[in-house]
Amino acid sequence: MFSIFKRKTVVAPAVIAEVVPENVTFALQNLADTFSFYVTAEAGEHFTCDEADAIALVLAVAGHREEAIAWLAGHAEGDKFGDLHFEGDEDDPDDEGRKFEDQDIERYVAELAA
Repeated sequence: MFSIFKRKTVVAPAVIAEVVPENVTFALQNLADTFSFYVTAEAGEHFTCDEADAIALVLAVAGHREEAIAWLAGHAEGDKFGDLHFEGDEDDPDDEGRKFEDQDIERYVAELAA
């Protein structure tokens, strides 16, 4: 009925904060330290690929790229055919497949955070 009064508006995205609060920075550093620790990274095998990627993404975009790589490397140790961090053709009997190697994980984290 009042459609003639509707105007399409374009609004620029709002900037929420220019500076990350100190407590958020501390929390992200703590997260990075925790998830890059080798014992925690090894426990990453028990996370799904999506869960592991979510943690890696937070670490990477927060500036903790190396920690994200360490975390995913630990997680990928348990991956097999059908998982995100495993390459291979499950239907090919000659293809044994392979887990992501360090360079694969580095590239994957870079793409994940892009």
